[in-house]
Amino acid sequence: MSMSIVRRLCPENDLGDRLFSWYRFIRHQHRLPRKDARRINDWLYRMKVNGTLLDPLRQFISDKELVKIYIAGTVGDEYNIETFDILRQSSEIDTYNPSRFPCVVKPTHLSGPVKVCLTAEDFPNPGLLKSWVARSHYQRTREQNYKRLHPKIIVEEFLSSDGTSSPDDYKIYCFYGIPKFIHVDADRFGNHTRNFYDTEWHHLEMEWAYPSRTIADPRPEALSEMLSIASVLSTPFDFIRIDLYVVGKQVWVGELTNCPDGVDGVIKPMKMETELYHW
Repeated sequence: MSMSIVRRLCPENDLGDRLFSWYRFIRHQHRLPRKDARRINDWLYRMKVNGTLLDPLRQFISDKELVKIYIAGTVGDEYNIETFDILRQSSEIDTYNPSRFPCVVKPTHLSGPVKVCLTAEDFPNPGLLKSWVARSHYQRTREQNYKRLHPKIIVEEFLSSDGTSSPDDYKIYCFYGIPKFIHVDADRFGNHTRNFYDTEWHHLEMEWAYPSRTIADPRPEALSEMLSIASVLSTPFDFIRIDLYVVGKQVWVGELTNCPDGVDGVIKPMKMETELYHW
């Protein structure tokens, strides 16, 4: 049965969200979720369906505009990416003329869509922006932290060392305020690969949702600062992923992620599901 049919059959309430998430887990992981399983995907699945994502703070930090208030109040506004504009109404989208380039455009209430604009010619047309506004990440994935978010478009500074290339992208997985492991994404909008490391920057032989690459990533100069920032930001949560950008020694916080890959990503080899759970 297709996910679109299951989505329509499952009402948008707690029971429907649990049924949809259960079916989606089986479809992607090719096994049943287990309450007693000491595997990281099963642990994240339980977090997705037991009401944890309805925590007001988790909902607040899921909004790409509002999370900057949390970042400023915990580690400092200097770690926030500069916001150029927020488009809150459809009429603003129709009349908006960006004045600062390069920039990044994305919806505040979704996960995934993003557009890097080096010049005015790259800026998305109003039709695309309105299509983003019309979408619901909650309806697609039943991640409840997105359910009550108000659709907006955010225009931000583009971080780059040379004005054209995207910055290094680091994701730090934190449990109870303690950073445990890190992944580094490469070529997110092309041949997406993902390498994993422990907090001492030892390479982990594993894949999660995307293939690994043979070339190792250099240890970031700012690794200690990155881990410190992640620890402070993650303190209120039993689990959260802190997503950082780094250019040279400068660190910025991009987002805080509650449910990595919607618990869809398969971990290889399977033994790493258990090892990561016990870290």
